[in-house]
Amino acid sequence: MHKCSNKTTLTFVFIIGLVLSSPTFCQIKQQDRYVQLLQKFRQWKEQQFQKGTFARDKSCNPDTVTKEGYKGAEMGIPKDINVFFTDVNLDNKLDAIIVFYPAQCDGGNALMNTQITVIVLSKGIDYSVDDTYIDKIETELKKGWIIIEGALYGSIYGKYYEYKKSDGRCCPSISKPFSIDYKTKKLTFNKE
Repeated sequence: MHKCSNKTTLTFVFIIGLVLSSPTFCQIKQQDRYVQLLQKFRQWKEQQFQKGTFARDKSCNPDTVTKEGYKGAEMGIPKDINVFFTDVNLDNKLDAIIVFYPAQCDGGNALMNTQITVIVLSKGIDYSVDDTYIDKIETELKKGWIIIEGALYGSIYGKYYEYKKSDGRCCPSISKPFSIDYKTKKLTFNKE
């Protein structure tokens, strides 16, 4: 039997489907995994709507959220999301790191440096969803925040940002590349 490799990383901006001409068995099997991973994200998204963490598209607008007495969510899930496919937990199965900047329903910009990270991991024949992994790492930082830019076999990488006292809100002047070893949760700052 031919063995498929999961050591490559694929990045997509919101995937609707993969189209391959004359697919091989491995390509079909891989497509199936992409669909399963994205389905788990859709399930997570629906749970967030039901919990009231995020507003549905039709409610995520200034007219709705600024009405007197409104008690719903004030951020939404945009259509533009980034999906990074790789084997992040090193079990030789495809996983997904999904990141997005939440939509601020009132039209403001208070969330401009906020990124939500959802990790969908292979777990036996199923997948589990973790939306707290990066938050836990970020709470260990004394200052600043991290933005995920990608994932590679066993790790997640991106940029760390921090404001100097003289910086405007738009423009943090401190930025450093970092990587996180998924298994150890160790954040390492890298040289540019």
